[in-house]
Amino acid sequence: MSGPLTSLRVVEFSGIGPGPLVGQLLADLGADVVTVDRRSAKADPADVNRRNKRSAALDLRKAEGLSAVRCLLAGADVLIEGFRPGVMERLGLGPDVCLSANPRLVYGRMTGWGRPGPWRTRPATTSTTSASRARCTPSVGPTSRRCRRSTWWAISAVDRCS
Repeated sequence: MSGPLTSLRVVEFSGIGPGPLVGQLLADLGADVVTVDRRSAKADPADVNRRNKRSAALDLRKAEGLSAVRCLLAGADVLIEGFRPGVMERLGLGPDVCLSANPRLVYGRMTGWGRPGPWRTRPATTSTTSASRARCTPSVGPTSRRCRRSTWWAISAVDRCS
Protein backbone atom coordinates (compact mmCIF):
# COMPACT_ATOMS: atom_id res chain seq x y z
CA MET A 1 0.00 0.00 0.00
CA SER A 2 1.21 3.49 -0.72
CA GLY A 3 0.92 6.49 1.54
CA PRO A 4 2.98 8.97 3.50
CA LEU A 5 4.10 6.33 6.04
CA THR A 6 5.33 3.63 3.62
CA SER A 7 8.75 3.46 5.25
CA LEU A 8 7.34 2.99 8.77
CA ARG A 9 7.42 -0.51 10.30
CA VAL A 10 5.02 -1.10 13.21
CA VAL A 11 4.65 -4.09 15.54
CA GLU A 12 1.26 -4.12 17.26
CA PHE A 13 0.38 -6.51 20.05
CA SER A 14 -3.25 -7.47 19.52
CA GLY A 15 -5.81 -6.53 22.09
CA ILE A 16 -8.83 -4.34 22.54
CA GLY A 17 -9.16 -0.62 22.82
CA PRO A 18 -7.14 2.07 21.11
CA GLY A 19 -4.12 -0.06 20.13
CA PRO A 20 -5.71 -1.84 17.17
CA LEU A 21 -7.29 1.41 16.00
CA VAL A 22 -3.94 3.20 16.07
CA GLY A 23 -2.42 0.33 14.10
CA GLN A 24 -5.24 0.48 11.57
CA LEU A 25 -4.82 4.22 11.05
CA LEU A 26 -1.07 3.84 10.57
CA ALA A 27 -1.65 0.97 8.12
CA ASP A 28 -4.21 3.04 6.21
CA LEU A 29 -1.52 5.71 5.83
CA GLY A 30 0.87 3.16 4.32
CA ALA A 31 2.81 1.82 7.31
CA ASP A 32 3.77 -1.85 7.34
CA VAL A 33 1.88 -3.08 10.43
CA VAL A 34 2.38 -6.59 11.80
CA THR A 35 -0.09 -7.63 14.48
CA VAL A 36 1.23 -10.14 17.00
CA ASP A 37 -1.71 -12.39 17.83
CA ARG A 38 -1.93 -15.09 20.46
CA ARG A 39 -1.37 -18.44 18.88
CA SER A 40 -4.44 -19.81 20.70
CA ALA A 41 -6.77 -16.99 19.60
CA LYS A 42 -8.54 -16.97 16.26
CA ALA A 43 -8.44 -13.69 14.39
CA ASP A 44 -11.83 -12.32 13.40
CA PRO A 45 -11.71 -11.70 9.63
CA ALA A 46 -14.59 -9.22 9.94
CA ASP A 47 -12.66 -7.00 12.37
CA VAL A 48 -12.23 -3.66 10.59
CA ASN A 49 -9.20 -2.83 12.72
CA ARG A 50 -7.28 -5.56 10.85
CA ARG A 51 -7.49 -3.71 7.55
CA ASN A 52 -4.15 -3.44 5.71
CA LYS A 53 -2.28 -5.38 8.43
CA ARG A 54 -0.32 -8.59 8.45
CA SER A 55 -0.60 -11.06 11.29
CA ALA A 56 1.86 -13.26 13.18
CA ALA A 57 0.33 -15.81 15.58
CA LEU A 58 2.92 -16.44 18.29
CA ASP A 59 3.04 -17.99 21.74
CA LEU A 60 4.86 -15.38 23.81
CA ARG A 61 5.24 -17.77 26.73
CA LYS A 62 7.68 -19.88 24.73
CA ALA A 63 11.24 -19.03 23.74
CA GLU A 64 10.48 -19.42 20.01
CA GLY A 65 7.66 -16.86 20.17
CA LEU A 66 9.76 -14.34 22.10
CA SER A 67 12.65 -14.83 19.69
CA ALA A 68 10.35 -14.14 16.72
CA VAL A 69 9.01 -10.98 18.39
CA ARG A 70 12.51 -9.76 19.14
CA CYS A 71 13.43 -10.23 15.47
CA LEU A 72 10.36 -8.21 14.46
CA LEU A 73 11.24 -5.47 16.93
CA ALA A 74 14.85 -5.28 15.77
CA GLY A 75 13.67 -3.85 12.44
CA ALA A 76 10.65 -1.95 13.72
CA ASP A 77 10.15 1.77 14.13
CA VAL A 78 7.11 1.61 16.43
CA LEU A 79 5.75 -0.83 19.03
CA ILE A 80 2.10 -0.54 20.10
CA GLU A 81 0.76 -2.37 23.15
CA GLY A 82 -2.31 -1.95 25.30
CA PHE A 83 -1.86 -4.57 28.01
CA ARG A 84 -2.28 -3.97 31.71
CA PRO A 85 0.78 -2.51 33.43
CA GLY A 86 3.53 -5.07 33.97
CA VAL A 87 2.50 -7.58 31.29
CA MET A 88 5.20 -6.64 28.78
CA GLU A 89 7.81 -6.55 31.54
CA ARG A 90 6.83 -10.08 32.66
CA LEU A 91 7.24 -11.24 29.06
CA GLY A 92 10.71 -9.68 28.94
CA LEU A 93 9.56 -7.07 26.39
CA GLY A 94 9.43 -3.95 28.54
CA PRO A 95 10.66 -0.57 27.31
CA ASP A 96 14.14 -0.95 28.82
CA VAL A 97 14.78 -4.27 27.06
CA CYS A 98 13.30 -3.22 23.72
CA LEU A 99 14.97 0.20 23.66
CA SER A 100 18.38 -1.24 24.52
CA ALA A 101 18.05 -3.61 21.54
CA ASN A 102 16.61 -0.94 19.21
CA PRO A 103 17.29 2.65 20.41
CA ARG A 104 15.24 4.26 17.61
CA LEU A 105 12.08 2.32 18.57
CA VAL A 106 9.05 4.38 19.61
CA TYR A 107 7.43 2.38 22.42
CA GLY A 108 3.73 3.24 22.53
CA ARG A 109 1.66 1.91 25.38
CA MET A 110 -1.92 2.64 26.26
CA THR A 111 -3.87 1.61 29.33
CA GLY A 112 -7.47 2.26 30.24
CA TRP A 113 -6.78 3.62 33.71
CA GLY A 114 -3.19 4.86 33.44
CA ARG A 115 0.02 3.31 34.76
CA PRO A 116 -0.13 4.64 38.35
CA GLY A 117 -3.19 4.67 40.53
CA PRO A 118 -5.51 2.25 42.28
CA TRP A 119 -7.30 0.97 39.13
CA ARG A 120 -4.17 0.33 37.02
CA THR A 121 -4.59 -3.46 37.06
CA ARG A 122 -8.29 -3.46 36.17
CA PRO A 123 -9.38 -4.13 32.62
CA ALA A 124 -10.85 -1.11 30.87
CA THR A 125 -13.85 -2.47 29.02
CA THR A 126 -16.58 -0.37 27.47
CA SER A 127 -18.99 -0.93 30.33
CA THR A 128 -16.50 0.02 33.05
CA THR A 129 -15.24 3.13 31.28
CA SER A 130 -18.78 4.22 30.42
CA ALA A 131 -19.87 3.82 34.01
CA SER A 132 -16.89 5.77 35.33
CA ARG A 133 -17.42 8.56 32.80
CA ALA A 134 -21.04 8.76 33.89
CA ARG A 135 -20.05 9.26 37.52
CA CYS A 136 -17.80 12.11 36.42
CA THR A 137 -20.55 13.90 34.51
CA PRO A 138 -21.67 16.72 36.81
CA SER A 139 -23.90 18.47 34.27
CA VAL A 140 -26.35 15.62 33.86
CA GLY A 141 -29.50 15.49 35.93
CA PRO A 142 -30.58 17.55 38.90
CA THR A 143 -27.96 18.95 41.25
CA SER A 144 -29.54 17.34 44.29
CA ARG A 145 -29.13 13.58 44.58
CA ARG A 146 -26.88 13.72 41.53
CA CYS A 147 -25.19 10.41 42.26
CA ARG A 148 -28.45 8.49 42.15
CA ARG A 149 -30.32 9.97 39.22
CA SER A 150 -27.70 11.46 36.92
CA THR A 151 -25.45 8.40 37.05
CA TRP A 152 -28.25 6.16 35.81
CA TRP A 153 -29.18 8.64 33.07
CA ALA A 154 -25.59 9.20 31.94
CA ILE A 155 -24.85 5.46 31.78
CA SER A 156 -27.91 4.98 29.61
CA ALA A 157 -26.97 7.87 27.32
CA VAL A 158 -23.37 6.74 26.91
CA ASP A 159 -24.39 3.15 26.20
CA ARG A 160 -26.94 4.24 23.60
CA CYS A 161 -24.54 6.65 21.91
CA SER A 162 -21.41 4.52 21.82
